[in-house]
Amino acid sequence: SKYAKDLDNKAIIAEFDQMYGTVNNFLNGVTGMYNSRLQLALQNAIDRLPEGNQGNVEYQLFTTASVDKQLLFNKIENGTHDFPIDAIVVMDENDIELRIQNKQETLHTVKEERIKIDKAQNWLVYESDTTTGIIVNLSSISLVKLYNKYSSKGLFDLNIRKYITNKTVDNGINDTLTNDRENFWFLNNGIIIACDYFETTGNIVKLENFSIVNGGQTTHLIGKYKGGNQKEFFIPCKIVAKKEDFSNTEFFTKIAEATNSQKPILPRDLKSNAPEMKRLAYWLADNNVFVEIKRGLKPTKKYKYSIKNDELAQLILSMVMQQPGTSRSGKRNIFDSKDLYNKIFKANYEKDAQKKKFILDLIDLHSRYTIIEEKYKKSGMPELETEILRNGKQIIFAIFGVLYRLANNDMRYEDVLPDPSCIKVIPFTYGAFLSNYAKDDLDQKIEGLIRVIVQTVAEAYRNALDSKTTTSVSNFFKTDPKYYNQILNKFLGVMNYFTTGGEIKAQMDIFKR
Repeated sequence: SKYAKDLDNKAIIAEFDQMYGTVNNFLNGVTGMYNSRLQLALQNAIDRLPEGNQGNVEYQLFTTASVDKQLLFNKIENGTHDFPIDAIVVMDENDIELRIQNKQETLHTVKEERIKIDKAQNWLVYESDTTTGIIVNLSSISLVKLYNKYSSKGLFDLNIRKYITNKTVDNGINDTLTNDRENFWFLNNGIIIACDYFETTGNIVKLENFSIVNGGQTTHLIGKYKGGNQKEFFIPCKIVAKKEDFSNTEFFTKIAEATNSQKPILPRDLKSNAPEMKRLAYWLADNNVFVEIKRGLKPTKKYKYSIKNDELAQLILSMVMQQPGTSRSGKRNIFDSKDLYNKIFKANYEKDAQKKKFILDLIDLHSRYTIIEEKYKKSGMPELETEILRNGKQIIFAIFGVLYRLANNDMRYEDVLPDPSCIKVIPFTYGAFLSNYAKDDLDQKIEGLIRVIVQTVAEAYRNALDSKTTTSVSNFFKTDPKYYNQILNKFLGVMNYFTTGGEIKAQMDIFKR
């Protein structure tokens, strides 16, 4: 933002170069020259982006100075610079005023166009007192033409969000476009067009003052498709229009908000009716645990414990399988990856008494952890430790898994210290642990272990920050190698200390089978 009377093109280009350079410095871990507020805000923002999404960064300049944009963009196109020209936006005072005015007064739409459907008079009609609509099968050729002509001229202006890369969804749509076009209609939810008026004639629908309010991602991928398969196919399309005497602004906004606010299908949703999920829910319910296997599903009675299936999967992946980075960063992948899903959910817990006891104690441990976590957050812990507690549940449960193995002599401390990653290949022995502990100081011991683990992880994080091997707490917990090489390695070393090590060993008996 530049509040200045004059700003020449050279200065503007320098600003964009500096912005672009800043983002790339953060991507490459070169951040020492920036102030702490920027380090915290930008690094955490970048680290939260899914892999491969850096292309969604946009560089915007807002200025009160008068800018000759044509001259500026000519200079950029003919000059040398690092930033991508299609990722920059320049807004001078007139642009800002006009944008405010337009947002307050009008909605941008495509004035008029005709689209082709699959065959004459093949539509489903519905109407109410205020609204009328049809469902048709829209030709992919027509949709591509709409995209080419109006993608930057109102076609998406009523949609409440821009197209954002989603690798899983994008790859699926592109694969269908290349290999399975005849089944696109069955595999895609389609698009919704809101308009002032529509008229049908044969296999043509005339649209007036319209915009796509849902289905922007589908439209974008079809419009930008560069593969060799150009065969025409059809897309489910709902067209809705207001009747006269009703505000189109309110109508279009309502349609856009309603259709975009519906919860998207997640990978865990696709498994909600799987046999192993049903079995999991049944046997846990018999043991006073409600597990949410389907979003929105509520318990029909009061249970002692309640947990979501993806939360339980993260706990197993962290404590049993010793993959806390994967657990934290790849929650979706638990349900996307057949191998990972089968290892976690197709382990026949209900047929093995020891596995059942372990899972029940793991859920109990999670419940106690949640209470202690809330207590710690309100206790005024140092900022770094609070951040670790907020982001590090999977790391803490992975270390619980190490203590579980050590407490039960499933592995020797001397063997694992030189190479912590060897834990991955040590077979896991299931069995009851918390429910075996007979003393009345269980919560105090869990709390003590959490405190020592958080302090140790904080020290490991400071070391990693000093050596420039991490950039933020979020980044520090993102991968399994960092857990083994920097966090677990540090924790095992701390266990050798006379005071801290003795404290850990005195408390880890809660994990004995």
